[in-house]
Amino acid sequence: MGDDQTIAEQTLGEALRSIARAGTGLSHVLTTATVHHKVQNTKVVAHCHHVALDGSSMPRLQDLSDAIAEWVTDYVIPRSVIEKMEEGSDHEKRLKHNRLRSRAIETFKAKGMSGEQGELLMFVLAESFLNLPQLLCKMNLKTDNDVHFHGIDGVHCGAAPDDDERLAVYWCESKVHKSLDGALTEAFDGLMPYLLAPGAGQKDKKRELALLDTFMDIGSSAIAERIMAAINPDGPAFNDIHWGALCLIGFDHDYPAKPNEVTKAEFLEAIDAAFPDWAAKAESRAKSRGLESFEIHIFYMPLGFCEQFREAMRISLGLTHE
Repeated sequence: MGDDQTIAEQTLGEALRSIARAGTGLSHVLTTATVHHKVQNTKVVAHCHHVALDGSSMPRLQDLSDAIAEWVTDYVIPRSVIEKMEEGSDHEKRLKHNRLRSRAIETFKAKGMSGEQGELLMFVLAESFLNLPQLLCKMNLKTDNDVHFHGIDGVHCGAAPDDDERLAVYWCESKVHKSLDGALTEAFDGLMPYLLAPGAGQKDKKRELALLDTFMDIGSSAIAERIMAAINPDGPAFNDIHWGALCLIGFDHDYPAKPNEVTKAEFLEAIDAAFPDWAAKAESRAKSRGLESFEIHIFYMPLGFCEQFREAMRISLGLTHE
């Protein structure tokens, strides 16, 4: 991340892209089928990735989960706390980072149904693929790891598509379901109170804005000042915010059950053939809920069996059933 003096000389968009975390890449465990597909008659943008297949055409689900789990500290722990861990000797830094990782993992539910694994994956894609840094992670605000937080699943930010100096705030919804239809429906329903409510909105939106005001942690004080001036509902800059959304839609999809049943090319061809129907479902839901004019990025993630994804993530994070 650049210093505050350099950031102050950049446009808002340049500054935010400079602090987005790129990681080490996911191309070895996540195959891209479609990116930046514009859904007709809406401003929805669809992306589709599937679990990568190995040389025997078997899904690398556990490897994908391991790669996602490497991001857990960045997802849960505020940037300012992570930056303080850079003080001291190399050995001290390693110990501090190990402690932070343990602290981050302890915030996740160890048993029962949970959407937290999908929320972590959505964070990884938002930062590494769209270059949209996280404004607020609510996992760090949990007081009981066995209780999921309420409200929106996350908040990211960037610059508006048509103006690199205009703040864009993206409300996030992650849904991992057996059914693609069910996941899409719940995601779009969950966005409605935040996108459709004018101004500071009703209690749901007001609560999230209050959390941002108190707990937003973007690392750079220069960027934070610019964002805080915009997200204050009592200031005129609030009226210029570009509101958008990010959705992770994980759903059951048939993967090869035996080695070499299909080639990687054949599997990707089947995903490509199914994608237009998936995109059409997003169009119908956006229009029926009055959300067609909002920039909404959807990450379609056919995951095999979603419960297998959750279990793989529990293994990667070292969570065990009690």
